[in-house]
Amino acid sequence: MNFHICHPEDALRPFVKQFYYWEDDSRGPIQLPQHLFALGDQYMVFMLEGTAMITPAAHAAFTVPRHAVTGHFTCACRLHVTGPVRMVIVQLNAYGCYRLLGIDGQSFTNYYRNLDLHENAAWAQLGRQLQQVRAPQEITALLNGTLQQALEADAPCLKQADEMADYMLARQGNVSVEELAQAFQLSRPTLERLFNRVIGMPPQLFARMVRFRNALQLAERVQWQLPATAHYNLAMFIRDHLQFNGEMPSWYNAPGTIAHMPARPLQQVAVAS
Repeated sequence: MNFHICHPEDALRPFVKQFYYWEDDSRGPIQLPQHLFALGDQYMVFMLEGTAMITPAAHAAFTVPRHAVTGHFTCACRLHVTGPVRMVIVQLNAYGCYRLLGIDGQSFTNYYRNLDLHENAAWAQLGRQLQQVRAPQEITALLNGTLQQALEADAPCLKQADEMADYMLARQGNVSVEELAQAFQLSRPTLERLFNRVIGMPPQLFARMVRFRNALQLAERVQWQLPATAHYNLAMFIRDHLQFNGEMPSWYNAPGTIAHMPARPLQQVAVAS
């Protein structure tokens, strides 16, 4: 297996977080690398070889197109990959897709958009160009160039939704919609409409994701002794674990993962994305 994590140019941040290049010559079902998908982020996926299928818990399964961007997954889902596989993944933050591609987040939550059908032909061209390169440094340079051009082009206004998301991240999700509306001097309906359009989910759900991800990180560090707080307790954590990972916490058998895909047999992989 050949797996690389590459860093984008500083100019692309915070919209772009990481680049991943994964190549595996194995045939049939393949175990995915850990930390490939994370809760609360969106991903551009370029399937250069192999196939990938995603099965959300509350939605029909779908095969990922050769060039696609996935929306937020607000429920547990499973990702099955069949090799040989060669794929490039661009990890975007919660509002990166809206800023770079101009796609309303709420239009493809728990689903995808085919980049070959996007009005900007640069994404389909990027997919074709990635087919011709294999060296991680060449892949990184190609991604940096295309994404930088998209960032510099005319793009839809983020309508303060980016600031709201960053505010919630800084507060570790411990903020109510009422507090958020007051902080940004917006009515609750207006705030929710803007947030839904740009991020692709209600602010309450995004806050839950942030709290769960932070609690999972903390619980792993302290050997699963999850401390209760004024904003989050064990009952809430179990509820969110069931929604985002599709199962009860496995504290008693093996360490879990940090809101990422667990390292388990492919048939049991749960995607918290």
